[in-house]
Amino acid sequence: MYFPGLEGVIVKESKICLIDVENSKIYYRGYDLEELAERSTFEETVYLLWHGSLPRRSELEEFKKALANHRVPPCHVKELALNAPKTAEPIDVLRTAVSAMAFGEDLRDKSPEAEFARGVRITGAMPYIVAAFDRSRRGLKPAEPLEAENHAEFFLWALKGERPTRREAKALDVMLVIYAEHSMNNSAFTAVTVASTLADVYAAVTAAIASLKGPLHGGANVDASLMLEEVGDVKNVERWVEEQLAKGRRIPGFGHRIYKKGPDPRLKVLRRLARDLAAEHGDYRWVELAEKLEEHVTAKLSHKGIYPNTDLYAAVIFRYLGFPVDVNLPVFAISRVAGWVAHVLEYRQANRLIRPTEKYVGPVGLKYVSLEERG
Repeated sequence: MYFPGLEGVIVKESKICLIDVENSKIYYRGYDLEELAERSTFEETVYLLWHGSLPRRSELEEFKKALANHRVPPCHVKELALNAPKTAEPIDVLRTAVSAMAFGEDLRDKSPEAEFARGVRITGAMPYIVAAFDRSRRGLKPAEPLEAENHAEFFLWALKGERPTRREAKALDVMLVIYAEHSMNNSAFTAVTVASTLADVYAAVTAAIASLKGPLHGGANVDASLMLEEVGDVKNVERWVEEQLAKGRRIPGFGHRIYKKGPDPRLKVLRRLARDLAAEHGDYRWVELAEKLEEHVTAKLSHKGIYPNTDLYAAVIFRYLGFPVDVNLPVFAISRVAGWVAHVLEYRQANRLIRPTEKYVGPVGLKYVSLEERG
C-alpha cells in the first residue's frame, strides 16, 4: 500500500487529543478545548496533557513553581540567545538553544521521570530564549521579570520590558492553550519519530521545532501576518484576493489538511479574542480586515473545502500584542511544546522504532561505466 505523505496512516493509539471534525470539536484528554480556553490556564493545560488529568490546587502550584524555576535557562544557553547574529531568525535561535540545553547533562536516563523533568526545563526556558534574543537584536538588555504570575505574563513582560495589561496576558494565555496540542501533526510526528530511537526529549523537541518552521506547518502564521500588512485595508480585500487567485496562489490563513467541511473549530475562540484586544486598543483595523477576508475567501473557496484556519486570527492577535512578525512562529513553539512532550511521553510507554519503507520506482541492472569512458 502506498500513502503519499502518510495521509490516513495511523502511527499510534493516543489518549491525548481528539479532533471531532463532524461536530467541529477538539478535546484535550476528553475535555472540550473551548471550555479549557475559557476556564483553564496554560500551566493547567500542560499538566493535563502530560499527566492525563486536571491537577489539584497543590499539584498545580507545584507544577507552576517548577516551570518558574526554569524560566532563566543555564548560562551557556542564555549566552547563545544573547550573542546570536542579529540577522538570525528567532525560530532558528530557539531551535539551537533548545538543542544546547542538553550540553553537560547525563542523558542516559530515559525514564519517564527524567524525560518529564527535561520537558519542564525546556517549556520553562523557551519564553526567555525568544524574548532575550529579540531584545538583544534591538540593542536592549534582557528582562527577567521573575515575579510574573504565569507563563504568558512572563513572556510578554520579558519581551517588552514592562508588565502587560491583565487582558493582554489573558489573551496570550488563551492563545497558548489553543495552540498547545493538535493531534498527530507534522511536528508532533517528528518528535515521536526522533523519540522512538530512544533519543532524549531535547533532541525530539529540537527536531519538532525544525519541522514547525516550514510554511506548510507553523510558518504559515507568519505568512498570514504579512498578508494582513500587504492587504492593508478592508476596501482592498476583494481586489487583492482576486489577484492572488488569478495567479494561482494560495491565501494565507485559509485551508487545512483536516478541516475541509467547515472552519477550524478553534476559530470561534480566536475571533472573539481578537475582538476583545481590538476593543482594548481602540483599534479595529486588523480584526475587521481579517473578518472581511474570512467573509470573501469563504464565499469564493468553501465549495473547494477551503475555510479559514487558526493562522488568520492568530496573526491579528499577535499584531495587537505587539509582536515582531518573525516572533509569531516561536510563540507557536512555546505553546506546542506541551503537545510534543505529551506525545513523546505517551509513545515511550510502548516504544517501537518508527521505520517506514518506501516504494522504489528507479532503474535496476545498470552497468558501471568507468570515468574514462564517461568522458
